[in-house]
Amino acid sequence: MESVLSSKLVLDGIDLMSDFRFSVVINTDNRLDYLKRTLSGLRYQEFENFEVCVVAGPTPDGTREYLKTLGSDIKLAHCSERNLSQSRNIGIAMSDGDAVVFIDDDSVPEREWLRDLAKSYADPSVGAVGGFVYDNTGVQFQARYVTVNRLGYPSDWARPTPHLDFPYTSTIPHLLGTNCSFRRSALLEIGGFDEEYEYFLDETDVCVRIVDAGYRVVQRPDGFVHHKYAPSHMRDEKKIVRNWYPLLKNRVYFGLRNARGHHSIADIVGAGVSDIRGWERSVLGAAEAGDYSPAEVTRFYEEADAALRDGFTRGMEPAKLLKSETRLEHHTPFSVFPVLRPKGGARVICFVTQDYPPGQNGGIARNISQFARSLAAEGHSIHVFTKAHGPERVDFEGGVWVHRLSVRHYSAPDASPIAPHIVPSHIWNYSRTMLDEVAKIDALRAVDVVYCPLWDCEPLAFVLDGRFPLLLALQTTMKFWLESQPLKAADNEWMRNFGNPIIAMEEFILRSVEMMHANSRAIVSDIRAKYDVDIPESKIVYSPHCMEDWSAQLPAAPQAAPDIQRLLFVGRLESRKGIDVLLKVAPAILAEFPNAVLDIVGDDTILRPDGTTYKGEFLAQTIVPEIAERITFHGRVDEDRLRLFYRDCDIFVGPSRYESFGLVFLEALMFGKPVIACDAGGGPEVVMHGKTGILVAPGDVEGLEAALRQLLGDPALRKHMGQAARADYEKRFTEAVMVGDFCDALDSRLGPVAPKTSAPACKAA
Repeated sequence: MESVLSSKLVLDGIDLMSDFRFSVVINTDNRLDYLKRTLSGLRYQEFENFEVCVVAGPTPDGTREYLKTLGSDIKLAHCSERNLSQSRNIGIAMSDGDAVVFIDDDSVPEREWLRDLAKSYADPSVGAVGGFVYDNTGVQFQARYVTVNRLGYPSDWARPTPHLDFPYTSTIPHLLGTNCSFRRSALLEIGGFDEEYEYFLDETDVCVRIVDAGYRVVQRPDGFVHHKYAPSHMRDEKKIVRNWYPLLKNRVYFGLRNARGHHSIADIVGAGVSDIRGWERSVLGAAEAGDYSPAEVTRFYEEADAALRDGFTRGMEPAKLLKSETRLEHHTPFSVFPVLRPKGGARVICFVTQDYPPGQNGGIARNISQFARSLAAEGHSIHVFTKAHGPERVDFEGGVWVHRLSVRHYSAPDASPIAPHIVPSHIWNYSRTMLDEVAKIDALRAVDVVYCPLWDCEPLAFVLDGRFPLLLALQTTMKFWLESQPLKAADNEWMRNFGNPIIAMEEFILRSVEMMHANSRAIVSDIRAKYDVDIPESKIVYSPHCMEDWSAQLPAAPQAAPDIQRLLFVGRLESRKGIDVLLKVAPAILAEFPNAVLDIVGDDTILRPDGTTYKGEFLAQTIVPEIAERITFHGRVDEDRLRLFYRDCDIFVGPSRYESFGLVFLEALMFGKPVIACDAGGGPEVVMHGKTGILVAPGDVEGLEAALRQLLGDPALRKHMGQAARADYEKRFTEAVMVGDFCDALDSRLGPVAPKTSAPACKAA
């Protein structure tokens, strides 16, 4: 282990190494979508002095064409063979940094990756550095402290292995290929990669030769990379191996190159035979399960014979190292890769939300998704914590780290702040789970703020804990919801066990937090009126929901019949959304306007207290067939279909009795559609009555009918309001407005961005 003084020298070395440069090499073939995500992850690196060298393989999948659009942001070369070591040698030749770092095209680095690796290069005896690698779940590790023996077989350790770091050791500290870096001068000294390793044991061979050349290999407990296991020519999407030859051949070849001072040739060949026998059992078992055809089994035996023969023969020949011609052909001067840097510095912002896309496109889910992606696009470090609907996993989506978590069980809070009420267990378990996961992020990089909706009292554990600055998002509350649920409000047992505790928790949270995000002034006014809580203006950040421009991402609508008029409703089919009012007026309106159709999009399975649904009740009525066939219940749809519904409608109808803001109104404005909404909640702040739409009183059947009749009967008015709607979106509701308002509010309340700290520096010798 290093002494405290030695460790401090490495840390101090970061400042002394201000000119240290990395060359990041990505070797890619037929994985364009994954590659784009890898490049996106590199845009967020804290360490700025690095270049990106991409070597594209032979598959014509559009990768090279896409990479050319990046211009001088990257260095680009081509490898005509599907040979990873050859491709890596081209990357080394392209490089001009002090260290060359390799990351796979199906991996994403965390923000501190290069900064963490750089810490260990302050010591000139270090020739290679690597960090931990998460597996495809993003939750478990694929590799931490790994060693390999001279036959290439790995072992996992609970700690780093500096005691094995000396020339000709029998067990060598190992770095995984998707997270390994080498001092460039050391790589050139040993001749780079051996191009006999087309795949498998390629970086292992380099680690052995680096150690044998007298350099140290440092295994860091940070420098995190997430590896997603994309399909390749070696394995399919089910991770079933289809190409055994390099796996078998390179075992023998590796041993002959690196183990002859430790093992006999018989031992080395025996390792290859043992591998063949192991794969044989696997292949025959998988063939019985139907994963391999008889022809593939035959091919396995043919590849095994060739692999054993070729591995032995080529192991006796000179190694195929980096050629001087390759270096001359591909070397170019250092070219810095541009990273994202927000004005004023990058913040670490954590969003907590029960729902998040894909598959969940309710208002809160869509708004937080937009918020998170927009802030990430500016360069902030964004983490979203949400419920898992399946196994836990962490993914990098649109610049955002999304943590999908299983809710764990906890003991109830010791002293309930809402006594005599009891905190419902599922509320507490969810909130505590999210708190614990945010704390893990904070241990690696200081969290600036946690953004959390008031709905379902999601911030409760954060309020009780008090560690993190909390920004409370104000939405529809329990009291507002109960206004459209009279049977629930009258159910004394339900109110005692759930309704009243939720209301008490809401009041506790509202009294406790110091920052609130209000998407409308109406939501603040209404909460003040209904809750026994004083909310001073100094606590409130007023900023409307905003959205990226969906309409710009879609092709033009297909040519429709010129006389068809499409009405659109989007929302859950429940009383608060006013679906009952719309269904009351729809038959008469459609009878009056025979060219009008109504599309109803949203969850239509929600049960009412009597066990029925609004859809079921409506369809049970006797309705004239030519009218019924013009009303379609589409149910929940995915995001892509939802956008098409907005694009193709003529009038948007959203008669919600209450919306704290009304994201669906904004979405319709974006597409330039006139909106019918209710004069309640945030509706009047989004829809300008008489300009971008028409406001009616909540629950007003006659008012809704009149508004529909007015817009359906006046094409010129529809066109005029639609144009005004689009103009209003561009003026008030773009994502640039949202991000600017949000960041200004954080700056004014939290002060300047504090310098970020990473995980503790590696203290391994």
